Amino acid sequence: MTKSLQGFEYIANILQQYGVTHLFYMEAMLRMTLRELAQIGVKGILAHSENAAGYMADGYARISGRPGLCMCQSIGATNLAGGIQDAWFANAPVIALTGKKTAPFQYKHSYQEVDHRLLYESITKFNADLAQPDQLPFLLRQCFREAVSGKPRPVHLDIPNEMGRVAELAVINEPLCVEETYKKYPAFRPAAEQSRIEEASETINQASRPVIVAGRGARISDASAEIYELARKGDIPVITTPDGKTLINEGDSLWAGITGNYGMACANKTLSRADLVIFMGTQTSDQTTLNWTAPLPEVRVVQIDIDASELGRGYPNSVGLLGDAKTVTAQLANHIAQNNHPQWREEVTAYVCATLAEYERRLTCDSTPVRPERLCLEIGQVLPDDAVLVSDTGYSAIWTATMLRMRPTQRYLRAAGSLGWAFPASLGVKCGAPERPVVCFTGDGAIFYHLSEMETACRYGINTVTIINNNRALGQCRRNIRKLFEDNPERAEPYYTFTSINLSRIAQEFGCFAVRVERPEDIGPAVQQALAAGKPAVVEVITDPTAVTPEPE
Repeated sequence: MTKSLQGFEYIANILQQYGVTHLFYMEAMLRMTLRELAQIGVKGILAHSENAAGYMADGYARISGRPGLCMCQSIGATNLAGGIQDAWFANAPVIALTGKKTAPFQYKHSYQEVDHRLLYESITKFNADLAQPDQLPFLLRQCFREAVSGKPRPVHLDIPNEMGRVAELAVINEPLCVEETYKKYPAFRPAAEQSRIEEASETINQASRPVIVAGRGARISDASAEIYELARKGDIPVITTPDGKTLINEGDSLWAGITGNYGMACANKTLSRADLVIFMGTQTSDQTTLNWTAPLPEVRVVQIDIDASELGRGYPNSVGLLGDAKTVTAQLANHIAQNNHPQWREEVTAYVCATLAEYERRLTCDSTPVRPERLCLEIGQVLPDDAVLVSDTGYSAIWTATMLRMRPTQRYLRAAGSLGWAFPASLGVKCGAPERPVVCFTGDGAIFYHLSEMETACRYGINTVTIINNNRALGQCRRNIRKLFEDNPERAEPYYTFTSINLSRIAQEFGCFAVRVERPEDIGPAVQQALAAGKPAVVEVITDPTAVTPEPE
């Protein structure tokens, strides 16, 4: 006979059995469930904003291979939607739970109520409304199923009442049922059709200037070894997107740089010269392809993607391979001919050497304020072999993607577009991978978004290292704003500069280990101290506000 459970018991046990270890939330939502979760070993992490809770769940999902859970009451649902938008861009499986008013209160201008479905419709893969409690078992299972299958992405479930209490107090007569397949992602690893593999292999064999572009989907699929085997056998240079960084050792002779608007000139030049581009698990977007100029739209393409709608989307002259990146790449590696492209490899190597030589002067610069390139160099020299580097968007993403050389034992995660994402996300990353060193790279403009989460890190003992590139400004905005005021540059400053604040002192007040660095030679020792601190740590580095990122072309 099926044992009846109250809703809060059912929710807590189903989450625990799906492998959830942490739940990130803002008061007040599913309080009885949180109490039950604590009793069965699942940790609730109370953030200071719904937005930050969403970012934490996103970071947790990206590193752990499991869905990240976040939730808030009805009034916070709008903020939480902003917190999972980055997960939508980054293909991260986040499950967002929100409260809503019960049916008798709807459409009557009830206190603090809006239509949540509209808020979440464009940033979720599955957007459901729990109308009555007996739907709970099915809808919770469906949230996990939708989040991790195919292309991973966020899902949303609205639960009555505004704090979910109606569902918590309901009696659930359905037995607990956990679908093992949907605990982690990728849930499935489909292979491509053999006829397509043969066509793609022949295309690769005939190319004289082929290049691989590996992105986020290949990283999600853990296709590093298969990519390297295909590249080695076909003698094909490998370029990654910023999100594909660490798929290949960036000191290897096959590595040819980072592509796109946030990338390196060598990679974009290689793509502009290639006669075949093999896209692996990456959207062929403007950001990836330097606004569709690297490569040009007419170039022959082989494209691997788990989403059929992506095949040929940006490059119609393509052979589409529908399937999991790891599986399909292995199919190709087994089928292509052994090949050599000495002239092409020599040309690509020359592009890489020229770009790295251009970087060298700034990487080794001893000036103060510190150059951001030198900051990246110093971080790279002390970054542990198993570290996860979590970067913010904008200049932070460009500096770290282009200037830090990394390897497959490390991981690189970056904001897909939301300034301020990296610090809260790094806390989620540490919860999802507690055994790994987690280093956040962010700017002063970004850290101000969620400075309060330093208290969260200290309260729960989430021991990340946060490196603040403090140039006292929104550095990426500086150049264009100053162009608007060419006749009087001083008038431009209020539009992008901040008050000079000692952020390390603020971090100490929150309870963090913190140090302020003003000389390049002190950066490495400070980061090592922070890694060994045994508590949340902040390294504030005073950097040059006039520094600009390298041109990607």
